[in-house]
Amino acid sequence: MIRQDYARKKRTIEIDDLRTFARIEEREDGGPIIDLITGREPHVVGTKVCIKAGMRALPWESNEAERPMIELCETASPVRAMLSQPHELFMKVTGEPREWMYRPDLRLTVDVVFAEAVVNAVPFADAVCSWRPTEGQLATKTLIVEVKRDDDPRFDDPIYLRKLELARQVYERIGWAFVWVTSSVDILHAASARSVREVMLDHDVSLAPSDITVARRVLGAERKATLGELVNALGSLGKCCALHVRRIICMDMRNDLRPDTAVVGMPPSMSIFEMSRGQLW
Repeated sequence: MIRQDYARKKRTIEIDDLRTFARIEEREDGGPIIDLITGREPHVVGTKVCIKAGMRALPWESNEAERPMIELCETASPVRAMLSQPHELFMKVTGEPREWMYRPDLRLTVDVVFAEAVVNAVPFADAVCSWRPTEGQLATKTLIVEVKRDDDPRFDDPIYLRKLELARQVYERIGWAFVWVTSSVDILHAASARSVREVMLDHDVSLAPSDITVARRVLGAERKATLGELVNALGSLGKCCALHVRRIICMDMRNDLRPDTAVVGMPPSMSIFEMSRGQLW
């Protein structure tokens, strides 16, 4: 694996009581930091193009953890935006001869209430399934996520765990939240896994302004309908899935998607009408 050079922007943080200097480096173009794969690595690396990443291809290294986590976030209504491998955090710790470097798996922009739930140990997928939009619920928070397989050997590495704890404290000082998630507890939700897969099949279906108009007419003043009513009006389940990912509607993902699945309209201020790089979808 070869480290690639990118044009970067840097943010320096001094934390006196932690006796730590920290520096966050991000790509100037806002993309993920990806090492050049030489073909000698023991793991498979793939990418997934996501609406909530501004149609960027997000890299993943684990088919059991990172890939399903990216798909869960793409279909999660409380998630506004995401980026995998978003930056590198360098920490100069007093007494340590070299800087510690930490590269998180995901940076999410999420609803504040949702962030509070997962920080307080509610499993990520459970928090996704129980979240519902409410009028005036506009505040968001940056959530840094470390994604782990259940059998990750680093769970037993005290130096690695210390680095994660220090990173958490650095993020908190700049107003961000930090959590780590594991496959069995946070990602692979038995009740919603099939719905997530079904939405991901059509997450990037193209939409026209008239589709939004039709959906909002069906939802009515109370902003409620069934999935069957929306499919009949729009002509396909795929358009419903695309509207869900773009936060125009919120489908109940707690079970399989069925004609009687409850759907609510998201407040217009929550909808994703542009890619993160200013491109219209």
